[in-house]
Amino acid sequence: MSVLIATALSLGFVVGGSGTALAQDAPPKAPPPKAAPAKAPAKPAKPKSPPKAGDLDPVEQEAPEVRAQKGIVVLQRAGQPLGLGVVLGGDGRILSALSPLGAGNELEAKFADDTVHKVKLGHHDRIWDLALLVPQSGKWKDGLSASSADPLREDATIRAFSAALKGKPVASPVDLRSRRSLIGGDDQTLANAIELGSRVNARDIGSPLIDEKGRVVGILGRACLPIEGKPCSPVAFGVPVPVLKSFLKDVPADAVPPTPWLGVQGVAETTPVVKGVRLLSIAKNSPAAAAKLKPGEKGTGDLIVAVAGTPVTTPEELAGAIKKRAIGEKVPLTIFNKSGYRTVDVVLRAPPDASAAAAPRAALVDKPGPAAPPKKAKPKPEKAKPKAAKPKKTSGDEDEQGGPPTESDPFSEAL
Repeated sequence: MSVLIATALSLGFVVGGSGTALAQDAPPKAPPPKAAPAKAPAKPAKPKSPPKAGDLDPVEQEAPEVRAQKGIVVLQRAGQPLGLGVVLGGDGRILSALSPLGAGNELEAKFADDTVHKVKLGHHDRIWDLALLVPQSGKWKDGLSASSADPLREDATIRAFSAALKGKPVASPVDLRSRRSLIGGDDQTLANAIELGSRVNARDIGSPLIDEKGRVVGILGRACLPIEGKPCSPVAFGVPVPVLKSFLKDVPADAVPPTPWLGVQGVAETTPVVKGVRLLSIAKNSPAAAAKLKPGEKGTGDLIVAVAGTPVTTPEELAGAIKKRAIGEKVPLTIFNKSGYRTVDVVLRAPPDASAAAAPRAALVDKPGPAAPPKKAKPKPEKAKPKAAKPKKTSGDEDEQGGPPTESDPFSEAL
């Protein structure tokens, strides 16, 4: 383009020069009109094209393993890395290996944005070395899903993640050899386990194996390789997707993230202006109390009309909207009262634990020194004994709750 413009300008210069030479005796008004077209080359078109190309480049360059990296967590205890885990897409819980977790106490998950949240062991399988961890606050949305492709096909490119000492997990190629039988936990046989041809660091156990599309084809676990005439050799292996899905279908009903708490009671109300939930009462030290929401009679109390922009017109809709959130999450509420509309941010918390609140009271009864209080305290433990028998009756109920989830469970089809 620059060559064409330079050529056009040079031609204009020649034409102009010859014109002035021939027009010494003629009126000098002819050159200006000829110079004007030379000022209208397609120069403005140059700055328009580069921004468009530049805007598209960063999106096209993001590789599947880079996107998958957002769904990987580092599991740790007191800041010390133990292993890796993968966030289940659309769910927020974490799938990992059981063996690196030890007793499963005081566990934390460090997410891709460097935030750290406490997690609890919700479900496990000793045989296949699997664990499901439940975050106690927050809900990570950039999870991964399962692949239906065969990870051992010839054209497959499989990667695992490695946890650096001071950095984020990085994907690297891993060699999958074949499917074979290994010895798992409790000396049980693992059929069709994925045999690895690559070395795996101990801190990388629990990492997902992903394909070229960034989908999960397995989880790294620990097992034992049987060798004839020799002791069984510890090895890392890949837990295949069918086993992962079977494991997730058996998750107990109580292995769910704790329910966030707003701390209000309300009733549906319709005014000439708006529909919403009028607040009848607010619990002490609740998120609603911290946000200074006000209960009251009709026409005086605050009405919650929307949660994060989603309208709510009944207490059931309000409760459902809050349950979709997570503990520690800041949620905007749209409030209406006689002064008009306003937006209030509330930080959701876990509901108060009634059993935990009762424990200090019992401890205070046992502490007084006078003789009379201990005598009064004796019948109280005796009364508590029949109450302690109740959990024994519910143990069967807990076993029943550990069955397969309902059809609406997100684990029924994919990770």
